[in-house]
Amino acid sequence: MPAPIPDNAALFLDIDGTLLDIAEKPDLVIIPPTLAETLAALRRRLNGAVAFISGRPLTEIDQFFPGQFPAAAEHGAIVRDGQGALHHITGRPACYDHWLQKLSEAAARMPGAIIEQKTVGLVIHYRQAPQYANEIKHLAESLIAESGPGTILLPAHMAYELRPTGASKDAALTWFMQRPPFAGRTPIFIGDDTTDEPAIALATALGGTGLHVNRNFSGRPDAVRRWLDED
Repeated sequence: MPAPIPDNAALFLDIDGTLLDIAEKPDLVIIPPTLAETLAALRRRLNGAVAFISGRPLTEIDQFFPGQFPAAAEHGAIVRDGQGALHHITGRPACYDHWLQKLSEAAARMPGAIIEQKTVGLVIHYRQAPQYANEIKHLAESLIAESGPGTILLPAHMAYELRPTGASKDAALTWFMQRPPFAGRTPIFIGDDTTDEPAIALATALGGTGLHVNRNFSGRPDAVRRWLDED
């Protein structure tokens, strides 16, 4: 188990697969009843320096964790700072509607595939349709290729996210670390996915700690929660 969180830390948390167990569908995640108080206690101890850095939309983050926490939503495309102000780092690409049409058409012929609409991007999930993994990958790559510069494909846990460039989890961590109440503190970032690796590396490069759920918590979000609760 990692060392306890020091009082001078700035704590950054991914959500799905890190704080919460992965669910069959994004809207079926279970919020443990004690987690909100655990996070609130950490927020008080760290003088507000607790933030979510997640692929989730901001509305869902607030639904899961009331209290207007600082947050970088949709991989940092939309950021809420420590004072509660919103900052739009990237906008919805012009090809969004085309993506939605093509992905929706594909999902209609692939039972179990799910389209998740976000503010600036789209996700196609195939957890319940693993037999279509290669077809979905090919479609997502084709859509990004034809969309040209300014868009990117992010592989995730049995999903692909199509989104604009210009935002990432490591960029979000850098953004927070330049502003109160995070500036001058030692960063700790916890994540579980390939999209979290740059932020894990950056936290370490900045003199802090980058933690991966598989490498540091035996792949168990409940172990992450126990560590936060016991801190």
